[in-house]
Amino acid sequence: MKKYSLKKNWIETTLILLLLLVTGLSIGWHIYRYGGNSYYMTINHNSIASYPVTVPVNITQNGYAYKEVAKDKYGNKKTIELKTVADDLGPFHKGQIIKVTYNQHFGVTNYKRIKSSQVPIRAKSND
Repeated sequence: MKKYSLKKNWIETTLILLLLLVTGLSIGWHIYRYGGNSYYMTINHNSIASYPVTVPVNITQNGYAYKEVAKDKYGNKKTIELKTVADDLGPFHKGQIIKVTYNQHFGVTNYKRIKSSQVPIRAKSND
């Protein structure tokens, strides 16, 4: 009887450790693939290109590409090329502020429109 209980506990422990390993790897991959630094981009020009994007109902619409200088929360500048996706095709208007998540391996992984009150002070400065 004692052998059975040890074996049962070993299997449970192994399964729990395997579950923790898979969860840790999943979280790590998500951070590696979709994480990054936030930049604040003000749209100053019209789009540099337009390209076809298929939206979920299999209709093709125009997506837009923008290339602007963006700043992080410390005021560091970076030139970022943003291509819109089916969730928010744009077009963006001059003066509109976009918060962009930039990943060093995969480029822009996320973006959203924000209000000027949501931009950090150092990212607002015009130097």
